[in-house]
Amino acid sequence: MESTPYIQTDLPSDQSGLQQKLQTKLDYLADIQTAVVSGDDRKIYELLDNQKYDLKVRHQSETASNRPLATLVDDIRDELSHHLGQKLISYLSKTFPFFYYEETQLGVFQLYFGNWWDRRHFGILDPLAVNFIFDDDEYEKLDKAVSLAERGQRYNAQVIEDTTRANETLQKIVDGQNQRDAERTQLLAQLSTTEERGGLFGNRGQSEQREVLKERLKHLDAADAKAQTVPALIAENNAQILSYSKEDTILIYEQRAIVDAFGTFDNFQQAVVNLYESYVSNLKATSEQGGV
Repeated sequence: MESTPYIQTDLPSDQSGLQQKLQTKLDYLADIQTAVVSGDDRKIYELLDNQKYDLKVRHQSETASNRPLATLVDDIRDELSHHLGQKLISYLSKTFPFFYYEETQLGVFQLYFGNWWDRRHFGILDPLAVNFIFDDDEYEKLDKAVSLAERGQRYNAQVIEDTTRANETLQKIVDGQNQRDAERTQLLAQLSTTEERGGLFGNRGQSEQREVLKERLKHLDAADAKAQTVPALIAENNAQILSYSKEDTILIYEQRAIVDAFGTFDNFQQAVVNLYESYVSNLKATSEQGGV
């Protein structure tokens, strides 16, 4: 009986396609390296996200994303962030002169508002995205302060007023000490008199009167006990008022700094939104003029 030969698997070669894809990756990394060595940050931004670059800088929206290639440098994003942060911060020192940056770890830049005492931590600068990542609470506080300022109000005005009024109420408790002492003396005298008159067989009316006097004395004792805690409470409230006042002063400094640099808070917000476009376009213009 004759044996039938088995069909052999035939795999066509795709070496040229593989080599082309490998070469594309090598070319991408070579382009990144060349841009880093030459200080061409504009090119780095284009290579990191060509779709965003074309949309924001060239105003073209049909570009296919190069994200698969950009993943090749994902493991050195901290180093790239540090590298890009140098020129970016130099640019920001002129366009957003009231911001201060501290690199707390490689490529991570903490953002602070102001060069005055007790300046606020305001978020993070992301050089890779050319973006401010503001602390939501701190930004909302500034935004609200701006809205209140338009109506002639300060951010902490109401809480300062409420705390001040609470202190006035507490102070009245202390100021009433002499009056309570005089009333206590009078009540004790009345109590002593009713007890002497009542004796063992005092009538019901005298018994009820004594209870009323004793209850009133309890109220006076409670007020005296509270009065002993008042100085500490007032001191605590005064410390809070001082803290609120300092915060209001800092918020005023921040608003003035923004107005000095941008004219209005709306212009500042728009500049934040357009930061990538403005900065990378500036890099492009500088490069075209022969700079780096």
